[in-house]
Amino acid sequence: MMSEKVLDGVIPIPDRDGLKDEIISELEAEGFSINNFNSGGIFFTIIMIFIQIRIELVKLLRTVLSNMFVSSADGIWLDFKGADYSKKRKEATKTMGNLTLKRTVATTNLKIAKGNVFKTEKDINGEEFRFVSTEDVFLAKNILSTEVLVEAEREGIKYNLPSGQIKKSLVYIEGIDEIVNEGGWVTREGSDVESDEMFRGRILNSWAELAAYPISGKYRTVCEAVPGVLFATVDDMHPRGQGTVDIIITSTAGEATQILLDEVKLEAEKIRAPHDNLLVKSAQAVTQNVSVSIYIPILTDVTGIENKVVSIIADAFKMTKERKLNELYIADLIFALKKEISILRNVKITTPAGDVILQNDKVIVLGSVTVIIERV
Repeated sequence: MMSEKVLDGVIPIPDRDGLKDEIISELEAEGFSINNFNSGGIFFTIIMIFIQIRIELVKLLRTVLSNMFVSSADGIWLDFKGADYSKKRKEATKTMGNLTLKRTVATTNLKIAKGNVFKTEKDINGEEFRFVSTEDVFLAKNILSTEVLVEAEREGIKYNLPSGQIKKSLVYIEGIDEIVNEGGWVTREGSDVESDEMFRGRILNSWAELAAYPISGKYRTVCEAVPGVLFATVDDMHPRGQGTVDIIITSTAGEATQILLDEVKLEAEKIRAPHDNLLVKSAQAVTQNVSVSIYIPILTDVTGIENKVVSIIADAFKMTKERKLNELYIADLIFALKKEISILRNVKITTPAGDVILQNDKVIVLGSVTVIIERV
């Protein structure tokens, strides 16, 4: 929204008492026969109603003015302005990926039916994430494991879960001993509806698309319009030799899947300069394990605390535009844990041993989480 200072300078909200006094003075000057304008009187009430109507109309005009410009519009107003630049907000998409089902005894054939629901443990907010299998899978005897393609129940970046989070089936599958989403399980990234700030940035960068030959800003705008792309970093300083351009994609799940890279490559090729040699690649995911010791009062019930700690740490690793994806600070993890779990007396992070700061083309993703509970 446009700043209050600017709005007050263009369309100020009138002072209610000042406006009341002005109206009463004008009525008296015109010889209005009624002179009882005391609070609670009928004419006083009528005057105040009209004053409130005027104030609400001024507030409406301020809202309209603020939403006339891309730099200050928001919500549906920004969608209207984006259409003027041939830009459309990216819609939410569902996560897709492969779950691994394992068994220790393989003496019979087994069928995992399409529509079977797999889910996570409940997180800190009591929420569980469900995934639905998209096809029938047959596990022949003597085969100990298989992969099942699943789709998230709903759209959203929060379904791009770290490995090891999906462990249960809503319906018991006889013969299956372990369910797990292993590293690199995501085949199609899920994403949220594009935020106002991200959409605004793409709209304002539209001017880069007017270049006769693509510049880095033009490549970036086109690539970031693909659903599932969080960041597109363009290296046009001849990284592989004269005429080469590298486009590094960070997805909403961190490391981009091949499906997403192919979609980005297709869009980038549409605007490629005749002599540009394009390489579209994923940002490199670096797995970071976390070991934490928490100290709680000796008589405290520990039920659910470990799961809560894991959920808080997982939340700190979520892929968002606001997070520095190549940086991890121990102090941030400790602060988040102490803020959400008030009974903690102390927190010690043993892995990693210190802050982790990587190059810009790296993305830190969560690996395993080890929680040690100490009583004090």
